[in-house]
Amino acid sequence: MAEATTFFLDCDDAALAAWRGFAPDARPGRLVLGEDYWIALSFARLRDAGLPVRLDNRLPDAGTVVFYAGHKRAVWHQHHSGNRALLVAVRSDRRAVGFADAEIVQNAASADGRRSFHLPHWPQPGLLPRDPARGAALRTLLFPGTPQNLHPDFASPRWHRFLAERGIAFRQHDGARPAAWPDYRDVDALLAIRPSGARLVRNKPAWKLFNAWLAGVPAILGPEAGYRELREDPLDFLEAHDLDGAMAAVERLRDPGVFSAMVEHGRRRGEAFTTAATIERWRALLEDGLLGSTGGPQRRPLPRWRRQIGEARMRLRRLRG
Repeated sequence: MAEATTFFLDCDDAALAAWRGFAPDARPGRLVLGEDYWIALSFARLRDAGLPVRLDNRLPDAGTVVFYAGHKRAVWHQHHSGNRALLVAVRSDRRAVGFADAEIVQNAASADGRRSFHLPHWPQPGLLPRDPARGAALRTLLFPGTPQNLHPDFASPRWHRFLAERGIAFRQHDGARPAAWPDYRDVDALLAIRPSGARLVRNKPAWKLFNAWLAGVPAILGPEAGYRELREDPLDFLEAHDLDGAMAAVERLRDPGVFSAMVEHGRRRGEAFTTAATIERWRALLEDGLLGSTGGPQRRPLPRWRRQIGEARMRLRRLRG
């Protein structure tokens, strides 16, 4: 039987026990932070798929360990010179973790296939797709994010007047009610355009795009690298740089033919980003990709940085002794 992969979570024992029993689709509102999605959710999905995985707040001496980049200090603190574990950092939106043996990145452009490997973000757990009975009418437009991540022009009277004249409601996620985030049943389209200084952010995932595909709603998105690298067809999404571009995109979506074509096209594209498809990507990486690139956690040579740390610790012990 394959050795279990450890998903490392920097939390106390009580929180760890709660995450070990986590049922993602029953309680999607528990997922808020990056480590919730990349560590706790990954563990739960792979556990439920029957893969050999475990969740722990203690670093094992061997085997593959997947940890969130934000928890690197905890991993570093627990590491010792004789540790033979293969340390795999999930970079997410953060900087590279220099001491990791390998990294998981959420955009293909950030991966090199040797030390950094691309895995798409998990789709939204508990997703409730748009009600098909709503037809091809655009009546509700959703921004699925926090206010600081939306271009400030979309708070202007001009934008709200434009929508009101066309009978369109503009909705934003309420940060106090994350349990409602997966519900797209009465949403007709999605808009996500960051403040102008954040354009072409290279380390952001295309999460909003493939959630829109899976939810059956067209998307109006800013010019981000993560969205563009998935673009294969004009029907994938409508790109807008600013308020005027968003208004033009809304006018296009008011055409029932365009709206229906984007919904149907998105449904086909979304098949590559379902939970089942993402599980298979994780399986391939854990069983073949990581081990193939390193020779396996037990067989690879001890990394130089670990040798240097071990030697430094030995010298320090000799000086003290």
